[in-house]
Amino acid sequence: MTNQSGAKRFEVIDIARCYAMALVFYGHFIEELMLLKNPVAAAQYKFIYSFHMVLFVVLAGYVAREDTFKIGVVQFIRDRFISRLVPFIFFTLLMMVPPIFFEGKFFNLDLPSLEGYLGGLKATIFGLPLFCVPSWFLLLIVGIELVHYAAFRFLKDSNAKILVAAVVFYIVGYYLNLKLDIFNPLKGRTVGWNYLFIHEAITLYAFYLIGIYLRRHDLFSERLPARVAGPGALGGFILVLLLYNQNNGPFNFSVYDAVVIIFASHGHILLFAVTALAGCLLILCLAALTKVPKTVCYLGQNTLVLMCLNGIFYHYINPPLATWLLDTFGGSVLTVTLAGSVTTIVSLLLCVPLVYVFNRFTPGLIGKSKKRRSTVPTP
Repeated sequence: MTNQSGAKRFEVIDIARCYAMALVFYGHFIEELMLLKNPVAAAQYKFIYSFHMVLFVVLAGYVAREDTFKIGVVQFIRDRFISRLVPFIFFTLLMMVPPIFFEGKFFNLDLPSLEGYLGGLKATIFGLPLFCVPSWFLLLIVGIELVHYAAFRFLKDSNAKILVAAVVFYIVGYYLNLKLDIFNPLKGRTVGWNYLFIHEAITLYAFYLIGIYLRRHDLFSERLPARVAGPGALGGFILVLLLYNQNNGPFNFSVYDAVVIIFASHGHILLFAVTALAGCLLILCLAALTKVPKTVCYLGQNTLVLMCLNGIFYHYINPPLATWLLDTFGGSVLTVTLAGSVTTIVSLLLCVPLVYVFNRFTPGLIGKSKKRRSTVPTP
């Protein structure tokens, strides 16, 4: 399978990215239930967040170009601006319109007042996109790609170097964030501390390198036999199930007893890494095991757009829907799981027409110009 530029696509990776995006939609919905003190949602939130953002990073590393460091600095910055920051700006501007007409969740921003818009713009410029919170991942990817551009030229000639570097980057990044607590709204550390999430990019570059390592060994480049993918998925699930609730800190973002990547809040150094990799194994093996409709692959090829479109649900739909659900049906395991699953599926399907429109009419604004496709991988 190839894309429009002729570059090879990996169906298993596209499927895995769709599953990862479904976890984002599901996780953001049950987060609202968790904030309403529902213990079932809190457990599911902790389970999903123990690995799902790391999964995106591993998948981004899998499709990364290894020779990026060969292009000049100016060209590299230009490519990243066009492919990542232009979509970030585009969706930020789009998401600044609805508050004029609708009430949403905007973390103490008084919208649609001038003061609220100025405060939101200030936070967004310095790395906390309050008009579309899920779009923060685009900034993180840029940060990781900056680290990759600087570091990979020294690692490219040896798989052993890649694995050693993954360990080093992980340990250095983990303790850098734990000790310095660089970006933490609980302590007033927001504006001015969060350029492209570089502090967290150092930690997560370890998992980006794992993705590169998997690609080099052609793991998951094709579907796997059920006798391999089945036990792999089951083993990954069991490991996450056994370990996710054992990770009880230290969490920098202490409001949540869970991993929260946006705040570089990881918990235990070993439990976080092992659980995250086990979750990645679960989803990759599940993707390698299942045959899915073309819509799933299509969604997996458009995760950048979906990440930003999730802001519609995050800011406007999920909070009132979660309140109504608990008031009407209660918060049992069955209710939370069924409601979260239905909400996720419906939300993703509602996004399909918008994804098509953006690809058809504004490809340059979502980082998909033909020239860009030939030089920059999709995260």
